[in-house]
Amino acid sequence: MSARKLMMEYGVAMWLAIFFAMVLGQVPLFRDTAVGKLHASDVVQFIGYGGALVMAWLGARRVAASPPENWTWLHPFRALVLPLATLVAVSVAYGVTLLVADPFLGKAWKSAYNWCFIAGIVASCVWCVMSWMQKCAHLVAAMEPERLRRVA
Repeated sequence: MSARKLMMEYGVAMWLAIFFAMVLGQVPLFRDTAVGKLHASDVVQFIGYGGALVMAWLGARRVAASPPENWTWLHPFRALVLPLATLVAVSVAYGVTLLVADPFLGKAWKSAYNWCFIAGIVASCVWCVMSWMQKCAHLVAAMEPERLRRVA
């Protein structure tokens, strides 16, 4: 698969989801319509931004499984793609899910919500470090002498 095809499949879909979420979230019909404390604009933004996050994570998963042919530099780092994408997705998902969860969270539940995301972010960081140590570091170290020989 080429990088261009990958960007057209996932990148354009992500940007369209974000664009429509931003636009529809500002339309007065969506801002004025609510069920209790939950506004339709928050639901639309949650669906759009959440969909973009899911597409980004699925795209990263696809890149990790089979990187584009012209991205040879990525091969030693393939094991880091999914942990880094998960770290970014979990970090951004905090604010995205807060769009629909915030009206229903009291002080105690908000604290539990925060701790769940803290645990997810820390676990993603640990996954990144372990992937580097177990899968990537030796591949990068093995490549360095080859690169130096080409320069000489």
